[in-house]
Parts: sequence; structure tokens; C-alpha cells
Amino acid sequence: MEQFDALDVIARTRGKVEMDGKPTGENLFLLWGGLVAVFFLLQFVLWEWLHQDWCMWIWTGAVVIGWPWMIVLLRKDHRRTHLRTHASKIILDVWIFVGVACFVGGLAFGFADKFETFAMPFIGLLVGIGAFVTGEVNRFRPKIIGGIVGSAIGIVSFLLQGDCWTWQMFALALVSIVSLVIPGYLYKRSLKNGV
Repeated sequence: MEQFDALDVIARTRGKVEMDGKPTGENLFLLWGGLVAVFFLLQFVLWEWLHQDWCMWIWTGAVVIGWPWMIVLLRKDHRRTHLRTHASKIILDVWIFVGVACFVGGLAFGFADKFETFAMPFIGLLVGIGAFVTGEVNRFRPKIIGGIVGSAIGIVSFLLQGDCWTWQMFALALVSIVSLVIPGYLYKRSLKNGV
């Protein structure tokens, strides 16, 4: 016959209830990581292997799709919880800054004909920093590690210049997978398991 420890059951139940009442935004990492990875991999393939010059602005599709989708997810999260914690406000502010800096930086480098040199490593570095800060605030080690690795990939991708610059697109897709998709999936799974 199985014995139940009442305190253990109460502690596990209380932990799940508290977790259910907090805004998590767990889908945002998956959303942005998936969009950035898909659009930059598509841009890489079109440019590197199919030699399509028109594809240089295809990355903006991630922004056009991502912002409205993100707003829907944030509203849904807010309606579910009706609260915003200090930690969730810090994370949201960091990612708003990262998103705006990436978009403005991408456009500025593009119009200054420096897109091939600086834009994608800059975006990769910012995404890695954002993931690191999110991991620190959430105290979630995979986000911290993903942020560090993503920032390192972003910094190293500055070395991909000249004929190798198109591999920066591949590096940025890799940053989004390492910094956003994998930690986002692990975080969502940990929330589902009540950890």
C-alpha cells in the first residue's frame, strides 16, 4: 500500500498553483527563436547556394510575423494571470530593448552598406545577452548557458568577413537555436512538470 506524505503533497500542489499564477512568457523564446532561425536559414540558403540577390531583406519577415504574434501571446498571458511581477517586467523590458536594437541596428547597418560586416554578429550578441539576462532573472541555468554560448557565437561571427560573410546568417540562426529555442523548450517543459 502506498503512503502519502501530506506535507509533500501540499508542497507540490502549492508549487504548481504558484507557478500557474505567474506570467511566464514561455512561448516567446520558442516564437522568436523559431522565426529568426527559419528566416535566416532561408536567407542563407537563398543567398549562398541559390545566389538570389533579392533575399537580403527577407529577415524582416521575422519581425513582421513576430511582433503581432508576440502581442497576442503577451495579452493571453496577462489575461490568464492578471498580474505582472517585477521579474517579468525586467525580462519584458530587456527583450523590448533587444528587439528594437536589433531591428534599428539591422536597418541602419543595411542602409549604411555595413549589413554584411556588423548587423548579424551584432544581433547575435544582443540575443545572447538577452537570453543570459532572462536566465539570470528566472534562475534557469539552460537560458544562462544558452545566452553565454549565443553571445560567444555572435562575437566569433564578427570574424566571418569577406567571402565568408554569408555564414554570419547561418551563425545567427545557430545563435537563435542555442539561445532561444533549446532553452525555451526546456523552460516550457520544466513549467509543465511543475519544477
